[in-house]
Parts: sequence; structure tokens; C-alpha cells
Amino acid sequence: MKIAVCGKGGSGKSTISGALARHLARQGHKVVALDCDPNPNLGISLGVLREEVESMSPILNALIDAGHTHKDPKIEAEVLLDRYGIDAPEGIRLVATGKIERPSNACLCCGSHNTTRQFFGELPADDRIVLADLEAGLNDLIWAKPGPDDVVLAVTEGSAKSVEIARRACRLAEELGVKRIIGISNRTVSDVDAKRIGEELGVEMFTVPEDRAIEDADHLGIAAIDADPAAPAVVAIGELAQLITR
Repeated sequence: MKIAVCGKGGSGKSTISGALARHLARQGHKVVALDCDPNPNLGISLGVLREEVESMSPILNALIDAGHTHKDPKIEAEVLLDRYGIDAPEGIRLVATGKIERPSNACLCCGSHNTTRQFFGELPADDRIVLADLEAGLNDLIWAKPGPDDVVLAVTEGSAKSVEIARRACRLAEELGVKRIIGISNRTVSDVDAKRIGEELGVEMFTVPEDRAIEDADHLGIAAIDADPAAPAVVAIGELAQLITR
């Protein structure tokens, strides 16, 4: 199974991706987590120490530093995962596609998107779950190009701008042929909000409640599932993991 998590910046994609990956691993699944943001921080949401996240070698950056160019033979995604991935809690393998850290003559943006496509498209997922925390917005969803057998999670909080991005993501996923699209109403404060968002998105919906424990964990820079495993939002994301794999 492959899962693409998308939405507006600040909607809670990385928090949900991290907790979801941990819950899936606890269910007994082998999980590969792809951090597709040019400012990668999924590792923190997974429970990786901040120092280790900062010392990661994102694939695109490492290849550029090694002198690799688009004219060289393409290295298989599985090899890159083994070479540049790091181990996260619960046996999860984490890899980042690219990181903007300095000016470059190479197109880090396009290169990162292309690496996202390679990983999401090429990594076999028959005996594992590949979960991609995509860059904010819609561009990375187009590059990842999920298909009929994949799952797209469109994450939104209650603001009109966030809901609109999620709505567009749902329509785009439909055009790509994705059959399982789940809208995630995140930081939900009322049933009225959840109903409004569901009507806007027009897809299968799941609600994650507003939870101060998530905000506290973010401020401390630790995984929410480690900070408070019994927090309502963490428990809800565990239920989401069961719903996806049912």
C-alpha cells in the first residue's frame, strides 16, 4: 500500500503522517516514510532526535554533492533508500527527497519532486506501506502521481484557505484515478465544522479533534505519540490507521 498525505502548509500533515506511520508500524506493518518537503521535519513527528534529523543526507543533496548529474545512470530507489535512509522508531525507515539549504545551479525544487516521483512510483509496496508526507500545496501530488491502488489523505484544518486546498487535492486525486481518497478534518472543534468540511470535499471523511497535547508536543519538538499516547488526537490517528488498512 502507498499513502500520499497532502494539504496546505500548517494543516498538520507532518504531525498526522508521523503518528500514522507509528500506528501502522505498531499494527505490524513494515513502513517506509518519505519526507518530501524541502524543509524536512517529518523525522521529529516520527520521534527521531532533532540532531539526527538535521544530520540526515536528503537524497537529492547527497547526489549533487557526489557529482551525480541527470546524465548519469539512475540509481534504483531501493538502493537510495538503503544508502540514505535512517532508522526511526518502531522499525520505520525514513528518507528525505531533498532539502533547500544553500544556493545552487541545480534545480533543487524540480529535482526533489522528481525524486519523490521515483520513490513513490518505484518502491514496491506489496509487503510494506510507503507513506509520503508531501510538500505543501498541490504540485508534489502531481509529481508523486498516485494511482488507483494508492490512498490519498487530504488534510485540512477549518480555515477557508486550507479547506479549498484540500478540495482541490481531492479533485486532482480523482483526475489521477485514485479510488480511495480520505479527507482529514484536523484540529476539529465541532461537529458543525466537520460537516461543513465534509460537504466541501465530497469524499470519505475522518475527523481528528483539536488537542492541546499535539501543540505541546510540537513546542517541545517531540513526537505526539511519545508525548501523550492517550491524547485524543493520537488515539484518533490510530483509528485512522485501522480504517485505512481494513
